[in-house]
Amino acid sequence: MKSFILILVGLLMSCSGTQEARNSEITAEYYGVVEVRAGGAYIDEATLKQILREEDKTHYIVFSDDMCGGCVHLKEKLKERGWINKVHFLNLDDKWVQDIAGIMKIKAVPTLVVELANDKGALFYEGPAEIMMYLARKL
Repeated sequence: MKSFILILVGLLMSCSGTQEARNSEITAEYYGVVEVRAGGAYIDEATLKQILREEDKTHYIVFSDDMCGGCVHLKEKLKERGWINKVHFLNLDDKWVQDIAGIMKIKAVPTLVVELANDKGALFYEGPAEIMMYLARKL
């Protein structure tokens, strides 16, 4: 009986371990409208509207895609430097983001749009190197 308990405890110990943080995203969509989005790197339309209402702050918004190698590399570098929470990512797979990108004439990803505080305009930067150089001067 003791050996059975030891084997059982040993088995349970070998199966347990530290659980890694998940990097998944949950999206609830009804009839083509995203109702809830949680987790993940991208913000939704309602969050973008809320962010842009803060006119007294400069906002850093990146048009990005999961299939873009430069976009993935940019996210990794932003995480390494601790800037990831200061930059908002929009997913070009979302229809509403595609519509905004078309209106803004965005042709490449990643593209950083810097919306300057107090309606002073916007700046555009394309490519991970150019984006990181700008953010290194400003953040």
